[in-house]
Amino acid sequence: MQTLLFGLATATVWAFADIFIAQSTKIIKPIFAAALVSFLGASVFGIYYLLFIRHSIPIEVAGIVWSALAGLFIAFASAFFFKALNKGPIGIVSALSSTYPAVTLILAISIFGATISITQAVGFGMVIIGVVAAAGFHAGGNQDKAKSQESGTGLALFAAISWGIGYGLLAEGVKLLGWEVASVVQFGVLAICCLLFMAIMWKPYAITSKVFKEAIKSPFILGAALTQQAGAILLNIGLSGDTTGGSIVVALSACYPVLTTIMAYFYFKERIPYLALAGGLLAIIGIVTLSL
Repeated sequence: MQTLLFGLATATVWAFADIFIAQSTKIIKPIFAAALVSFLGASVFGIYYLLFIRHSIPIEVAGIVWSALAGLFIAFASAFFFKALNKGPIGIVSALSSTYPAVTLILAISIFGATISITQAVGFGMVIIGVVAAAGFHAGGNQDKAKSQESGTGLALFAAISWGIGYGLLAEGVKLLGWEVASVVQFGVLAICCLLFMAIMWKPYAITSKVFKEAIKSPFILGAALTQQAGAILLNIGLSGDTTGGSIVVALSACYPVLTTIMAYFYFKERIPYLALAGGLLAIIGIVTLSL
């Protein structure tokens, strides 16, 4: 039950994060915004850890390595994803990138020896198919023909693979270190990677000190950082109780496009295609199946 609750809580928070992220990319270049949002979020957790948690880092080399590699893979996944969105087509990019739980499942079973029941496997499949339908076809109607000629589908696949590997490694790191210490290592590496990304992109994107200061003060940037980081922490806590190598909680966390679609309908009056509705329904049935 803990895995179910934290997985769904992660998806809910990330659905709100998507709204902030969409607005933040209008303030500053998308990839730079991704790096800035992730860096700010990781920094907030670092400060919180030093002030309130203060767990000593155990000498568990394997756990530290897995958690550090997870931070590295997740950082690159974010860069691949934002670049893929920039290239488009958005529908296909969203759908392909939503398949990362399948990579986590393969890694958990083949490398770390995790097992899942037949019922869990059926529920897992329903969630993934439903999420892909809701994410891909909901966004599919808003394509920029000029951008779609240079497809970002390859980058979307790299994002899915990187996220899937990252979360699979993180699950093992959490198992060895506990979610608090594993999170410190993961977010520390993530923050360093984001700093490097911003340094590399500063001149090519013509970022000035004024633009940077305005971005940091933006409520959308700050909102994206806080909600994205909150979701990541909830996911890490959920990983600590997932006996399937992170497969189930990661699959549930991937349901955020379904929730974003629902919010877009109620708040922005966006039309939802029938196939997206069917995908959302299938994902919900999958969630119920996973809870059995």
